[in-house]
Amino acid sequence: MQASPTGVFMVGWEYPPHNSGGLGVACQGLTQALAEQNTQIYFTLPYKTGFSASHMEILDCGADLGVLSIAHPPFLAYQTTPISLPEMSSKISPQSYLEEQVAQYTQKVVDQALLHRNSDVIHAHDWMAFPAATKVAEKLKKPFVAQVHSTEYDRIPSGNGSNFIQQTEYEGLQAATRVIAVSYYTKELLIAKYGVPRDKISVVHNGIVPVQLSTAQSPFATKRPVVTFMGRLTMQKGTEFFLQLAQRVLMQIPNALFILAGDGDLYHELLWRVADQQLTASVLFSGFVRDKQRELLLDRSDVFVMPSVSEPFGLVALEAAQRNTPVIVSKQSGVYEAMPSALVADFWDIDLMTQQVVQLLTDTQTHQTQVVAQQSEVSRATWSRAADQVRRVYRTAFLGK
Repeated sequence: MQASPTGVFMVGWEYPPHNSGGLGVACQGLTQALAEQNTQIYFTLPYKTGFSASHMEILDCGADLGVLSIAHPPFLAYQTTPISLPEMSSKISPQSYLEEQVAQYTQKVVDQALLHRNSDVIHAHDWMAFPAATKVAEKLKKPFVAQVHSTEYDRIPSGNGSNFIQQTEYEGLQAATRVIAVSYYTKELLIAKYGVPRDKISVVHNGIVPVQLSTAQSPFATKRPVVTFMGRLTMQKGTEFFLQLAQRVLMQIPNALFILAGDGDLYHELLWRVADQQLTASVLFSGFVRDKQRELLLDRSDVFVMPSVSEPFGLVALEAAQRNTPVIVSKQSGVYEAMPSALVADFWDIDLMTQQVVQLLTDTQTHQTQVVAQQSEVSRATWSRAADQVRRVYRTAFLGK
């Protein structure tokens, strides 16, 4: 029998540069590291990429939904508002659109899998990919590894999430041979909410790609301390708590500048709240940033805050720490497991977060000590290490042990 699997049929949903968040970034880092370890990868996406990747073969599995067809990457995993299309006189619900899109994607993936039967393991990322991976595994008689980057219980912390998505997550996790969670925080949630056996789940923390830091000073807001939030503007990410934090800190440091980098369904509500609280001179909405803009903002930030209500990992916190920015994260986040030197507080504990931000902005020694401690931990968070652990999961699934 083959000692270890070397071919992986990977079912994805997004990939840089067409990504809406950390899922695509994680897929990129992991697949590159796996390829460096002599793993052949077929990677499916529900849209036409228009580009190729040197380390793997990307398979176009774009759905054909008639008047609902889209030429651009589908980021509707987080869509909450009705969709209006020029071809239609009425709006359709995001749920109906998403269900149909996932069904079409599933069939396209199965068709591609039948053309790539030499894969040893099926690996799916998050619920959108689970139905396709389940069917492929059944048809090819191959083990199925389900990797969980986020669940509906994270995205909708109030518990009023989509029954369709929760059921899809449940069925996928039950069908999977092995499950990979991006943190122990997520592992415990999968056990509690979906009844996944503890010994079926392996924890593999995300890694980060090393960067060469620039010594050039950013010309942006040079005379103001900058506190940054970066992520989707949703309830899950704790944006309302970030605004509360801004109010409190500004009482002590009036010239501080708070930046919300990202987009999401709470954008307009947050904008009105900033105006109502007369914070428009101190709170800036940058929109979604990527590549050079993203790097410049993290470089310029004096403090990075991630007050998520529920965060399976939080890769952006590692990215901020890597760029010598002190990080504050909520206790309800998985990244703290990989970076325990980060300052931590409950997402609702504005008093404590205020103290932490003020100290980092006013005490140079505290600021520098935090940066040094984080750098030591970030240096160990590599995608190569994550790929080693994922390959061990593959081996376990492949050998049936």
